[in-house]
Amino acid sequence: MKNKTVLFFLLMLLAHLGHVFEETWARFWILNKVGLGWFLAINWVLFSIPLALLFFILSRKRWAYKLGILYAGFMGLQGFVHNIAVIVTGRYFDGYSGGFSGLAMILLAWPLIHALRKELPDRNGPGRA
Repeated sequence: MKNKTVLFFLLMLLAHLGHVFEETWARFWILNKVGLGWFLAINWVLFSIPLALLFFILSRKRWAYKLGILYAGFMGLQGFVHNIAVIVTGRYFDGYSGGFSGLAMILLAWPLIHALRKELPDRNGPGRA
């Protein structure tokens, strides 16, 4: 496992955490539907999954690398959608907040995907679950 891959993954987790803080601070529209408690609880679960995934990536599990690639792609797409929604609707506060941290997620998605694909363990090699 190269330090660059770990760094990109940790930066994506940091961007993910920043994204949740940004959505909370600027009152992402769904907060009005589910309330702050449920919003934070759901986001804690959604943050815990990739955090646990990092452990399995560090353990060189092939399936974890594949899920890590999906996570990076989803986060990049989510950042893109947040920014497009703000541009189209013109609503950031009480709207589609998350665009600033979304930029970080967009910028980190491809390097993380590339690093994970490059280090993907062989099917019959170490890490086979």
